[in-house]
Amino acid sequence: MTDDLTLTADADDHVVRYAQRPRPFSHEVTWRLEPDAFVVENGRKALRIAYGKVATIRLTYRPANVTSQGYRAVLVLSDGRTVAVSNLSWKTYVEVERQDAAYRLLLAELVTRCGRANPGLICRTGQPAPVWAASAVGGIAMLAIFAGAAVWALWRGSWPLAAIALMFLLPFVWQAHAMITKNRPGAFAPDRLPEAVLPPSG
Repeated sequence: MTDDLTLTADADDHVVRYAQRPRPFSHEVTWRLEPDAFVVENGRKALRIAYGKVATIRLTYRPANVTSQGYRAVLVLSDGRTVAVSNLSWKTYVEVERQDAAYRLLLAELVTRCGRANPGLICRTGQPAPVWAASAVGGIAMLAIFAGAAVWALWRGSWPLAAIALMFLLPFVWQAHAMITKNRPGAFAPDRLPEAVLPPSG
């Protein structure tokens, strides 16, 4: 397996492949979409799943840190098991590679095939409503704390403290806004993937 993690399609057998490391120094996880089922292998075991066994697919925005743009798909099977895939592939504890184009292509094929095999497939976007509401409240509270600290420091004339507060505030505003807006609960059709929970196409 090379370090060049990309998506390939075999014209002869219509097999699609994708690979990523979901955590730093973890085993590489490979996805292989075959005509009637997909295979997920992590180096220790392989799981072969018929497309019709996928009951729910949930797409979310899930960054690994303030600088990454992470997107994740969680598949819930009819027996309750779950499998997940992301656009981020870790190389070290601090270095992560974005595989936006390959991830988009994988999802387009995977969701389409699952939808065809299971007309009752449930496709969700964002977090469940209670989780999303709690996250939104928590994010707004943290923004208020950072903003209050910056205002208090400026009022006291403590420029270094104000600079530190603003240094944390500005990226947190961007990240919190993305988390709240992109992860709003919703639904989609298998043939129309929602852009809000997909990495940029270009």
